[in-house]
Amino acid sequence: MRNAAVIGGRLLKRSSIRYTPAGIPIVDFVIAHSSVQLEAGGRRKVQCDIDAVAIGELAARIDELKLNQGLQVKGFLARDSIGNKKLTLHVTAVETAGDPE
Repeated sequence: MRNAAVIGGRLLKRSSIRYTPAGIPIVDFVIAHSSVQLEAGGRRKVQCDIDAVAIGELAARIDELKLNQGLQVKGFLARDSIGNKKLTLHVTAVETAGDPE
């Protein structure tokens, strides 16, 4: 089965970088997305905030970005934790776009 996501937006907020016991960096962040999408033959304005997490080299890269920096991320969706059904985007690739607004 396929589990892949690509979304663009801006870096809305970011936690402080933390490390696993093995020393691997992790950072949680939120992507603010706004766009116009076609749905059922009509245009629909879409706005949402997406919880995301980056691990390893990508965590260090996200940690260096300025808030409101434009970015596009690729990754997969997974539960936030075993007992929590909330979804989090686990980032596997990041591209920056433009200067902060």
